[in-house]
Amino acid sequence: MKSLKITTAFAVFFLLSCSTKNQHQRNQDNLTFNLNQTPTKINPKNNLNKGLNKMKPSKNTELQKSDFLTYANADNFEYLLKENNVALIVFGMVSNDYSAFEKKYGIKVKTENCVISPGISKLATANNLIISNYLTEKFDNDWKTDLEIMPFGLN
Repeated sequence: MKSLKITTAFAVFFLLSCSTKNQHQRNQDNLTFNLNQTPTKINPKNNLNKGLNKMKPSKNTELQKSDFLTYANADNFEYLLKENNVALIVFGMVSNDYSAFEKKYGIKVKTENCVISPGISKLATANNLIISNYLTEKFDNDWKTDLEIMPFGLN
């Protein structure tokens, strides 16, 4: 008996909550809501595209080879060095300006996100070790002072 009352109450509630409007009318009503003014009808076909023709891509949208990180290893280090695409890897949330270091030593510093997987850890450590050996051989330990941060895996 109790379940019959609950079922009846649910059926009545369901019937009362159903709308006779179709989906297009409900969407139109949703588009008319505005906090500061009285509701006005909005034509979605016109207003959704408003401003798109004013948008222009930035001039620097072309991808360069240097936008992609290639981890250095014994086989590709000389090639990456010649292509000016060698990068020390630093993990963390904040990306600092290493442009002075990059200009002086010809080595980029890439800040990766703070999530370090075991696979990336091995690659980044090997990459940084090869580059650090090169920098130490060529510039002694001066590069470490100029960088002001120890790259991943070199502690």
